[in-house]
Amino acid sequence: MNLPYQKTDTLSLNDSIFSPIHMQHQSHIHQLPVELFQQILLLIVNNVSDCPSIFKLINTRISGNFSSPPLVFTRVCRLWRVIAHSTTGLWSRIHVTLSGGDEPLRPFLPCLLQCWLARSGSRPLTLHIDRIRSKPAKCTGLLGNRSLSQADSQLLEILQTESRRWETVVGVFRGNEWPSSNLDTPQLRALQCGWSMLEKFNTSNLRRLYISIGITTSSFPTCKKLQHLYLQYASPTIIRSLSVTFPLLETIAVQHVFDGHEGTSSHLVTYPCLESLTLPLPLDLDKNPHWPTAIFDGLNLPVLRKLTLVGHPTKLGVDRIVAALEVTATCNLQVIDFRTFMSQDEVDVDVVEPLLSVAREISVCSALLRCRASRD
Repeated sequence: MNLPYQKTDTLSLNDSIFSPIHMQHQSHIHQLPVELFQQILLLIVNNVSDCPSIFKLINTRISGNFSSPPLVFTRVCRLWRVIAHSTTGLWSRIHVTLSGGDEPLRPFLPCLLQCWLARSGSRPLTLHIDRIRSKPAKCTGLLGNRSLSQADSQLLEILQTESRRWETVVGVFRGNEWPSSNLDTPQLRALQCGWSMLEKFNTSNLRRLYISIGITTSSFPTCKKLQHLYLQYASPTIIRSLSVTFPLLETIAVQHVFDGHEGTSSHLVTYPCLESLTLPLPLDLDKNPHWPTAIFDGLNLPVLRKLTLVGHPTKLGVDRIVAALEVTATCNLQVIDFRTFMSQDEVDVDVVEPLLSVAREISVCSALLRCRASRD
């Protein structure tokens, strides 16, 4: 694979102007081609799933994180610094911690953030924004957060200057905390935020969305191209109503289903593209008499392939799932997968076997438990 890099075609690792020691005693790594050296640095940075952190936090004060990649590369020698600065892929992912402290930032820190973004060239950006809540606060909104400090707002303003390059953004904020009323994000493909924040973004090209808090049935955004939706909280009514707003959804995953006291609704709802649905199993089914009927009654899922249920299967739960799916328009449900902390050996096969009447396979944490007998 050809690795894109900038302004390195004239560099040579054997060029003595960049060598920290005489050529005769040069280390082997300095004899590598520049492209290969860049690839090694990229592998180091991308070896972990989290974005590299630009700051480290000590109490409520932040400083430059020069002890970790990629900033640590710039401290080895002049050669490493030149190559690191010219490798845009090292700087296209960034984890920014907002301290929440009241003290102003040292002037060096905003400059460091601006330089990091500049080193990424024109590459799409992946941002992970964390906010440290250092003090308890009076309830001022959805999470009772304090307003952003001047220092935190200064960092967000710098990030916003590159919003047109944002491709992935992870961070939970309230909409009125951002310096700008609207964020111009035409390249945004993946987003994790609170529902109230969603309207701030240009979501016309969004493909993947994780809503951590506060989803409602009103004021849905325009995300016609959305394919994958993850909800921390949702009611049956919300789950059913998403098909109109997001017609191309292929995946829906819900972490907690709450009873919205809406009753059941049997009007027909179609998800024409939905292939995977993940739902939690209630801990106490007696207190959830409408589960899962409130979700599946009148639901048309013509291409659903996989139903994932998070929790341990019980006879009552299985009976309800079978009853709900038997009246649901699903043509080709391949597998029902249980995500549970219990081992496969602890799952009662007799309890789950009735599910083979509505699905071809039953699995536990993706490991096959039972499959429907083939018909000759």
